[in-house]
Amino acid sequence: MRKLGVFGGIAIACCVLAAADLRAQSKDPYTAPYCEPAAQTELIYNNRAYMILPKPADAPPLYFSYIILHTQKRVERYGQLMFDDGDDQWDIESNTDGFVQMWPLKPNNRFQLDRIDRTTNKRAKVTFVVLGLEPIEVGNRNYRSWKIRRLDQFETGGNFIQFLWYSPELCTLSAFTDSQHRLVRLMRILEPGDPDYNRPVVRKKGKLYFSDTNEPVK
Repeated sequence: MRKLGVFGGIAIACCVLAAADLRAQSKDPYTAPYCEPAAQTELIYNNRAYMILPKPADAPPLYFSYIILHTQKRVERYGQLMFDDGDDQWDIESNTDGFVQMWPLKPNNRFQLDRIDRTTNKRAKVTFVVLGLEPIEVGNRNYRSWKIRRLDQFETGGNFIQFLWYSPELCTLSAFTDSQHRLVRLMRILEPGDPDYNRPVVRKKGKLYFSDTNEPVK
């Protein structure tokens, strides 16, 4: 199974989601509510890039959508803990509202959901557990981030483990591990008006480059 997810994922209430702001966050990580980057924000990780799309007025609280900038693929997910590159063929089968149980984040918060492979009808149980706080460096600054373990257990046997780090200050994943268990780290958050905003990017040998100049994204 490919993942992830990212992008990345997570929630408390619809009114909070609608009012969330990237900059106005509580300094207390134990009370920090779920939030998302503002629409049109670009999230630049070391080997992938996303642009957050506006949330429809009638969207459920956990709805989260984005464009993968180096492929222009549009992806829709339930929360940032399901952040990925859009090739995940699994559908959530139960407990989509379970993400609400994760916030406010604190050690040992957990929830479980069932998923089904839409091509094979095989099932899996997915469990998320909050492990604790861990700093992640983004743009030469350390951000307090909540480390979360995701465990996928397949009915046919076997499992897959992923780790995600959610930063309340950034309103998104500061890092996560991919399908090869490599660390994918957030490097920059770009908003309209930034000189590098909306520059085309391409991925080569696992790294991002600005395609207009062929320089590495930093």
